Amino acid sequence: KMKMFVALLFCLFSLSTADKVFGTRTHENIPYDWELIEQADDDSIVNFVIALKQHHLEKLEKLFWEVSDPDHPSYRNFKSINAITKLISPPKHMVKPLIKYLRKHGVKDKHIEHRGDSIAVSATVKQASKLFNTQFFVFGHKESDGKMIRQFGDFSIKHKFASVVEFVAGLSEFPTPKWSVKKTPSPETTVSIAPQTIETMYGTGTAVVTGNSSACVIEFERQSYSPEDLKNFASKFDVTIPPLTKNHIIGNNEPEEPQIEATLDIQYILGVGISAKGWFWLEGNGVWLYGFANHMFTTKQVPLVNSISYGWNEAKQCQQGIGGSECQRLGVDGTQYVKRVNTEFMKLGLRGVTLISASGDSGANGRTDPECSETHLNPTYPAGSPYITSVGATQISQSSGKANLPNPPPGCEGRSCASGGTEECVSFEQAHFASGGGFSDIAPRPSFQKAAVSAYLNSGVELPPKSYFNSEGKGFPDVAAFGSNVLIVSRDNIEPVGGTSASAPIFGGVVSLLNDYVNTKTGRPLGFISPLLYKMAASHPTAFTDVVKGDNICTEGGCHSSCHGFKAAPGWDPVTGLGTPVFPEMLKAVRKMLDIKE
Repeated sequence: KMKMFVALLFCLFSLSTADKVFGTRTHENIPYDWELIEQADDDSIVNFVIALKQHHLEKLEKLFWEVSDPDHPSYRNFKSINAITKLISPPKHMVKPLIKYLRKHGVKDKHIEHRGDSIAVSATVKQASKLFNTQFFVFGHKESDGKMIRQFGDFSIKHKFASVVEFVAGLSEFPTPKWSVKKTPSPETTVSIAPQTIETMYGTGTAVVTGNSSACVIEFERQSYSPEDLKNFASKFDVTIPPLTKNHIIGNNEPEEPQIEATLDIQYILGVGISAKGWFWLEGNGVWLYGFANHMFTTKQVPLVNSISYGWNEAKQCQQGIGGSECQRLGVDGTQYVKRVNTEFMKLGLRGVTLISASGDSGANGRTDPECSETHLNPTYPAGSPYITSVGATQISQSSGKANLPNPPPGCEGRSCASGGTEECVSFEQAHFASGGGFSDIAPRPSFQKAAVSAYLNSGVELPPKSYFNSEGKGFPDVAAFGSNVLIVSRDNIEPVGGTSASAPIFGGVVSLLNDYVNTKTGRPLGFISPLLYKMAASHPTAFTDVVKGDNICTEGGCHSSCHGFKAAPGWDPVTGLGTPVFPEMLKAVRKMLDIKE
């Protein structure tokens, strides 16, 4: 009996003192487009962030909603990085032993940055191998010359730090997916979208700007832009876009290797948000939503309006090759990962930062179920987050398109740039994709949209089977904008592209114009804008063009008989949200709601 007791005691002691394992990288779970090449040199440098467990998250959320609610006395009373960090950071006495541990393994103080709820570290491979009891190898991309150093095998930290360390970012991640923007519209499509189309149909040409706002596109996976293409776009379409300054380009942009996604994003957020200070934010390979949001929050000077044209199935954020590496390191599943990223979005909103997201290009069924074989719909993330503004896509119907711009720019020659027409939901038949939309399976419906979403659900419109979606979840998208046959300049050629990847930066440009006005008049930006938009739609409905025709039943893969989705209807709907912007009326509504005197 004594031997059994001692054995049991030993097992319990071993379990209680085991290292905290973040995950295991094996040959079987290396992403399919990467391969292990060789062991990394001991002197090679790796950069990583140790995320510390956060405190007082309920108070953080309370503050977020107060500064975001137009009816609250604290509306737009944003907080500083220090105030937010102080609220959620663990006590210093819990962190000091960890910093001491880093020093013990040879990491110098100048390479240790304590950020409150995280620690940024730069170390050699030899140092990191000992810190996390792992090995590091060079991995190469099979279709490009890209290389990166990543850990291989188990990845852990000492048990004594398990209560303060949540995960480590930057050592195990691989690149993330992106929407496709190469969607050639139907040959019968009669008109194209240019910046002058937006100026005319959305009324942004009436904006009086002072340069008191900033607009940025968030990119992943080596999505670089070409300053020369941006300059040529401005010239061919007669819009003023100053070159981006070096300090407004975050990350390793490779101008000689521009990609279509980044090209579209930067040309339209700045082509619409005239005079905004332009930013380009490119995250390193392997960084996904958590890494981006944490990076932006800890950066002192950041852009005010940020557009993200990326996303994936909300339930599969931990799928290998998407957020799988980050989820491994957090020790979380998809639901927990989404909640953690939502916390990071709240931190940004508390700073006064606006986040905008594309709603997806594969209808309500989502990209992970292109043939609609599953018995449920697949909401997209981050589009389904309550802490971000989601944008769906519209097209001009073939029968209504007009191309009578009074002074068409050179880029519209021979291309019938639209001057008018009736907007409808993008359709697979015309645009070759369907706008993402639906209801989050994770986040409950926030109060600011309860009335609008309930009106839709109770309107009598035909809905998918009840078991297919969470009727109590956050409804998305919130708004919509043009997303088909949008003209860009790529390698000095004008070409049409499409997707909600176009809609998000277009709407981001509109928000930037509003921000310019409000910031100039009040000295503070708009911050998280969704509650304001829903209040605007209720009190000043002419601020939006209601899109009432179309649906998101199809996917990028086509229209299968097994597909279900949502239909557009008067008011908010989970295809085009509140509708598309009417800038002059939005400006009137903002003046009234914020009591701004001219």
